[in-house]
Amino acid sequence: MTFTIYSCRNSETKKTDLIYKNGNQKVEIQILNGNDYLEYDKPTEINFVLTNIEPNTFSVYGAGIRVLGTKGGTIRTEIKVSNNHLETDTLKVKVRFGEKRKEKHEFNIPMKIKE
Repeated sequence: MTFTIYSCRNSETKKTDLIYKNGNQKVEIQILNGNDYLEYDKPTEINFVLTNIEPNTFSVYGAGIRVLGTKGGTIRTEIKVSNNHLETDTLKVKVRFGEKRKEKHEFNIPMKIKE
């Protein structure tokens, strides 16, 4: 009798895109707990690291975002979203910057329930 076992993998896990580049300008999201997702009902510190962007032209919008401060080209924030606030398990974080804040981008950060 012979048994053959096949290893089945789901399609490749897509890494969350936490970097936006436009020419020499860049916005990078650093989730300080090391994950590439956020957990519902848990405050998480997040840095928005700006390259070739004036921090005073930068705005960030999204559910549960609280700006903690700015140091150099880094905007420090904390995000806490309650589990009944979003329609999907994705937090949409919008950023705007530049002259008259014409440059814009939307990050989609996965949300998970704390285990």
